[in-house]
Amino acid sequence: MYFLRWLVVIPLLGNLYFEPQLTETEFFLLVLATMAIAAAGYVINDYFDRKTDLINRPGTVILGRILSLRAGIFWHTTLTFTGIALGILLSYKLGNIRLGIVFIAMSGLLWFYSTTYKSQVLIGNLMVALMVAAVPLIVLLFELPFVHKKYGIFIEMVPTDIGLMTAWILGYALFAFLLTLIREIVKDIEDFEGDAAFGRNTIPIAWGTSVAQSIVVFLLSATTIIIVAALYKFRWSTVTLIYGTLLIVLPVIYTGYLVLKAKHKNDYHRASQFLKIIMLSGLLFNLVARYKIF
Repeated sequence: MYFLRWLVVIPLLGNLYFEPQLTETEFFLLVLATMAIAAAGYVINDYFDRKTDLINRPGTVILGRILSLRAGIFWHTTLTFTGIALGILLSYKLGNIRLGIVFIAMSGLLWFYSTTYKSQVLIGNLMVALMVAAVPLIVLLFELPFVHKKYGIFIEMVPTDIGLMTAWILGYALFAFLLTLIREIVKDIEDFEGDAAFGRNTIPIAWGTSVAQSIVVFLLSATTIIIVAALYKFRWSTVTLIYGTLLIVLPVIYTGYLVLKAKHKNDYHRASQFLKIIMLSGLLFNLVARYKIF
């Protein structure tokens, strides 16, 4: 969120001699609220996944070992309340209390994901991907309407950089959605044993591991095509082309190779970790954009 603010939003607004409408304190509250909601989601997910995690990844289980289950519920409640309260406070301070609904909705979705939707084939994967994609969109949602409100008449005359800012963040949301969806399916294949033992209805269990692999490879191929098309269309500089090719496109293709040849749980874990690296490379592309494009 800070990368998008400091490396995309502020530079592009600055090109038009516009100022960001959220102060640094207000943006900090936005980030803090988002982090609290996300953390609450992790806690409640660990709470309901404790038994399957004891089979799938016993070394990472915290609830029931380091922290009690009651402590888990306490932290979930505390973090959820903190996130919602901060989100509503910020929305009220900005003069648009309706924006607070975003944090209430995200908290509810994370709860229902952990309790219900995670066990439903594909739906749980899509929900996680959508919620991760929502993070960059929150940056846009809490800035763009207020920019339009203050500078609307000037934006109509010089819309270029505002359009680029919007397209850039929407592109990151799509990137986050696709990579998260892919990683969730890979993790489901990795967690096949524990999920099957407790009746989870994930893609590899419902449709088979080979089908899950095919879906992952298809999504990776689609992601590759989208990224290559974007790099070719915009061709900002040699640096952006080299960075995008070496640190995003080729790793995505290599991940597809890892998934295709995977035979054991550790192979899928390796692919899952590699997807994290690709996400980081995609995020760091903002640094290249800041100094070579914007």
